[in-house]
Amino acid sequence: MMQFKNDIRIRHRQKQRRVHWARIWFISAGIVILISALVLGYFYISLSPMRHDEARLQRFVKAKTDIATVQQINVDYRQKTTYAVTGTTATGKQKVAIVQDDMKQVKTYDRRDGLSNQKVRQLILTKYKPKKIYSVNISEYKNTLVWEVSYKGQNNDLNYITLDFKTGQSYRVINGL
Repeated sequence: MMQFKNDIRIRHRQKQRRVHWARIWFISAGIVILISALVLGYFYISLSPMRHDEARLQRFVKAKTDIATVQQINVDYRQKTTYAVTGTTATGKQKVAIVQDDMKQVKTYDRRDGLSNQKVRQLILTKYKPKKIYSVNISEYKNTLVWEVSYKGQNNDLNYITLDFKTGQSYRVINGL
């Protein structure tokens, strides 16, 4: 009888040492899901002021101009915040609305009067030969509608160009930021 009890103890100890890998995988998957949910929630909450401002800006532009559908919003933080809203009217004409941060007035421009996105990119590629173009945005500079382009130059420096909206003539070139 004594030998039987010892055999039971030995078997019992071996079962306690066994690791349940499925349980470890479920716990680690739960921790990963929890951390991912917390990170996504943080980004959702932190970006809510930006979404609120974009919605307010869209309502303002639709109320003050003939733009019916907003396609793109660019923000410029030079001396003061400037928003460039690109959209189409009810008749299908493309327009650009420039709004200052105080949202008291809006200036509209016909999008067809300026260079297209493809022409600006082609101008930058042929004249400045960048390794990579980061952004091509419409903005306002000294009460003139302009293209603002940032790109990586051949020497891997960040470069910044302000081009005239209609002609593509450079107003300002900053190399090596």
